[in-house]
Amino acid sequence: MNKQYEEVEIKRIADFHHSLNHCPIHLFGLRRDAEGEYKFTYSAGSMLDELGVSIKPSPGTSLNDLYAKELIAEWTDPLEKAFSGLTQTANINLGVRSIRTTIYPVTGKNQDILEVVGTSYITSNSELENDQNLKKFKQLFNHAMEAIVLCRSNMEIAEVNDRACELLQLSKEELIGHSADQFFVGNGKELIRKKWKEVLYGKKIKGEFRYKTPDGLVKEIEYSCEKDIVDKLHVTVLKDVTDQKLTEQKLLKAEALNVVGELAAGVAHEIRNPLTSLKGFVQLIQNQTDEFDQYLTIILTEVDRIEHIIKEFLVLSKSNSQNFMMSCVTDIINDTVDLLNTQAIMKNIEIKKDLEDHIPLIFCDPLQLKQVFINFLKNAIEASAVGDCVEINMKLSREKDFLQVQIRDYGCGMDETVMKKIGKPFFTTKDEGTGLGLMVSTNIIKHHNGRLDVKSKKDKGTMFTITIPIK
Repeated sequence: MNKQYEEVEIKRIADFHHSLNHCPIHLFGLRRDAEGEYKFTYSAGSMLDELGVSIKPSPGTSLNDLYAKELIAEWTDPLEKAFSGLTQTANINLGVRSIRTTIYPVTGKNQDILEVVGTSYITSNSELENDQNLKKFKQLFNHAMEAIVLCRSNMEIAEVNDRACELLQLSKEELIGHSADQFFVGNGKELIRKKWKEVLYGKKIKGEFRYKTPDGLVKEIEYSCEKDIVDKLHVTVLKDVTDQKLTEQKLLKAEALNVVGELAAGVAHEIRNPLTSLKGFVQLIQNQTDEFDQYLTIILTEVDRIEHIIKEFLVLSKSNSQNFMMSCVTDIINDTVDLLNTQAIMKNIEIKKDLEDHIPLIFCDPLQLKQVFINFLKNAIEASAVGDCVEINMKLSREKDFLQVQIRDYGCGMDETVMKKIGKPFFTTKDEGTGLGLMVSTNIIKHHNGRLDVKSKKDKGTMFTITIPIK
């Protein structure tokens, strides 16, 4: 095995290395004999001359013959690790200079460690300090709380930390070597390439993109990029802002409800008094003559419709004036079905009830809860085709701490575009709707500490699930 390390050839390699790098180098080999002593198999290079070492180790020379026991004791651990099959690197400080030594194991046919070979070269302490700083950077990089990606100038990913792998749900092998624009879809790829050119000119860029994880989860991710944080590498910091976006949407929706509530109070007070006068005078004229009875009836009908809209506004503006009491939800649902059954019969629609027995009384406002059931059941009937059925199911949750009421139809259903808009003020899919019914219902459920879930599919139907706590 040692024939491949003949001294002449090793010296030629060492001198060639020295001529290229202007760096004194020492190439050597060591084997461990039966007594555990480390002995040179070869030694060549210009480093020993640079250090002024007069005795050059020849093959067979023991380390114990050249160096003190204390120094050999410091080398024992890396040497033993090298003889166990691990590559080792060590530094010896010589004041303004340092010696860096790397030891490699040499294996035979049976993967036995025959000997170790090493390279030593002289370096300045500034290089060693830079290397130590790089190690510190790597530690900070790998343990950073933020997701960090290092990219080359062509957007190729050079390195990622563990947090980035966790955020993107991809391994380092699936990220390193690939282009960073793979996370952008459609014209987003073209946009990020244009922005990346600004990074190469020294401008810091920020933005957001939507990312779909391998398991189908959609995340909103915020990114910021900066040039040359590390030598010829550009840093990109990623941040998951999905929850933040959801919170912002909820705040906007809450603000919309507050605005509508304030508007409701003003509109109700401004319209209600003149509307009452108008309705009174129309009824007075109707009692005095039958000549315009047809038109007066239409006027009264429209006035009633205006009053109904005002009433819905007032529910929004007076959410704290509810009359809570212990009530039977089964009775409320039965009353609602009786109220709307005539409308269902006119469309040949069957209302099917499946109400669990022994449902306890709950603390609620029965009139407002009835209004919720009326709104959803009326919507279900109107969305259904002639001959369809509408289902109302009521049951307790598994832990018996929540009451669930499901109202389901098999009608036209809604697509994703409509689903995103339902519940917004004045949005409606009906020709004569006000767009306030679902908002009012949502507000009532909210003040009962409940939750509303909506599932719908185009041409397959819609299901509203109302969940209210028992206590």
